[in-house]
Amino acid sequence: MAILPNLSTLLPPPRSDLKPLLGTTPLTPLPALAPPLIYYLALLLLPPFPNTSSEPTAPVIPPLRNSLALLSGLLFFRLPLEYHVPFSVGLTYQLALVGLYGGCRVLDAFFISPYLFGHIPKRVKYHHAPRRTLAPSSTVRADAKSYFSLHFLTPGEGEAVTETATTDQGWPRGWKDRMSWALELEISMRGAGFTWSSADVRHTLSTWRPSIRDRAHSILVHVLPVLTLSWAVVRDIYSLHLANGEPFDDLPIGLQLVLTAALGAFLMSAFSLGHSTFAIMLAPLAPHPLSYFPPLYTARVWELKSVRGFWSYGWHRLFSRLFLVYGVWPGEWLERKLTGKSDEKEADIGKVLGGFVSSAFVHSFAAHTVMGGWDGAFGEAWFFAGNGVAVVVEEGVRMTVARYRGRHGGEGKDESSLERWYDGVIGRIWWVCVLLYTGRNFARGWVRAGLVREMAGL
Repeated sequence: MAILPNLSTLLPPPRSDLKPLLGTTPLTPLPALAPPLIYYLALLLLPPFPNTSSEPTAPVIPPLRNSLALLSGLLFFRLPLEYHVPFSVGLTYQLALVGLYGGCRVLDAFFISPYLFGHIPKRVKYHHAPRRTLAPSSTVRADAKSYFSLHFLTPGEGEAVTETATTDQGWPRGWKDRMSWALELEISMRGAGFTWSSADVRHTLSTWRPSIRDRAHSILVHVLPVLTLSWAVVRDIYSLHLANGEPFDDLPIGLQLVLTAALGAFLMSAFSLGHSTFAIMLAPLAPHPLSYFPPLYTARVWELKSVRGFWSYGWHRLFSRLFLVYGVWPGEWLERKLTGKSDEKEADIGKVLGGFVSSAFVHSFAAHTVMGGWDGAFGEAWFFAGNGVAVVVEEGVRMTVARYRGRHGGEGKDESSLERWYDGVIGRIWWVCVLLYTGRNFARGWVRAGLVREMAGL
């Protein structure tokens, strides 16, 4: 007689619109927990041990660490290819992202960085010193700008600070410090920096340290209303025009753009909600590094003036390390090989296109796990590829215009002094049009995969 109840009876029924990969089975706790746990065990052995060269166990550590890492990476990659979440299209999609991201991260941490670059990540500690600024009710100064941008925050109890970062000189000492170090690195994608990468979330030195009250105010007054309104728009459009299986392209172009914008606003506010919620939950751990959550976004949407600006400052950077290692670096290498550029010269086209192509693959891979295969799963790839091309085009136009203005009365002036009042207007219209028009590819795929239907609560 079973002592524990059957978990399947406690879960929602399977979704009929989920089309998992052929041969995958419902996810169970063991395959879900094994990859991150084994990854954590391997991370415990990653930093060098002090004074172990003469100990008998020293030769055993590298092969044991690498074996655990390989096993963890294999299990991460195996997750989306062997399992699905039968009651949720969205969770199956996220399972693919976790599996691909986790496997790539393991390969980077244990093999690419140490063996190709001779580098093991070191912890970066952040220090915040109070700085003088105007009162919240006064005219906003430039150094307060970043605080207004973070998760729709407005000045309240937050403290104006100057942030400095210092790198650990040595390695973790003692198992307690080693255990903390491994956990910090495993979840460092929340934005905490390691020398192994640039911080996964870009932030500024002159910033604000929001209190729990600030974050709660942000959630209740700003994030939840945006989340609710965008969800209502998605639900309304889907219920009225797509609920019976009508193709996305049958919608009038205006509704396609509205649905695309609503999906983007929903995702942006949902990420902010999750980020702020975890920051509140872990705030009692301060001053431990695990309590530190840097800004998720570092510019308000209406301040952005280019497609590049949107992806650099207006969107999250949670996957930046993955795109850097598997997209940006290979793209730069390929451009230099094709053009003969030296390592000292910038390879910006390869950098941009490499980053967007890697993002295209990651998101299309996730889409194909909920669409039963690759047929129709390339909408997200076209979206990211289109944005990569747009960044290259706008950069070329910007440089051409700057050279023209420099030759016609702007000699000796820096680029900012060559700007015209209408540049920002054109830039805003440009990036909004690019994001919405190419974003239709994203929305089309999500409608076809059943993600929009599930998001609408239907």
